[in-house]
Amino acid sequence: MTAQIGVEFYGLKEALRELQKTDPDLRRTITKRMKAATEEALLPAIKDAIPSTAPLEGMGHYKRTGWKRANQQSQVVFKVDTRKARRRNLQQGAQWESIGTVKVITKGAALAITDMAGKGPNRTRNSNPQMARPNFADALSSKLGRGPSRFIWFAGERYIDRLSDRIAGIVSEVMLNTEKRIVRRG
Repeated sequence: MTAQIGVEFYGLKEALRELQKTDPDLRRTITKRMKAATEEALLPAIKDAIPSTAPLEGMGHYKRTGWKRANQQSQVVFKVDTRKARRRNLQQGAQWESIGTVKVITKGAALAITDMAGKGPNRTRNSNPQMARPNFADALSSKLGRGPSRFIWFAGERYIDRLSDRIAGIVSEVMLNTEKRIVRRG
């Protein structure tokens, strides 16, 4: 699951793709700076919101969806995404997907499920009534004290202004460097 917390910078994906072609070292440096800003401003708050023990009794196991399988705080990671729109969206006129360029995502199944359970319109996404768990989202919400999104968005929205200020400085530098590269080629 991805937390899409909302400040949009138009042309950033295109500028990062251009820098990757012209100066990959500068692109890596910019990515490292974005990661450092995110790790300083946002990730500690999110990681502090994640419980160190299993939130529900049945999640305390070592399998794929178990809380004991890995340190859940290490499952929250930073990513820069510069993908273009999918072909079906390109045919409709979109150049870029409406997905974040700077993302904070969860890698583990247990954390993603715990974070977002109960968000969708159907409370039990399973057609087999014996496998369905209709009380799972309510049990998580009562145990953790809030509904979906329990960790990423909840912790992130308090620090989004600080992060967006730091990212804005980096973005203006990216745009300036991309403009210089275009002028030098022309």
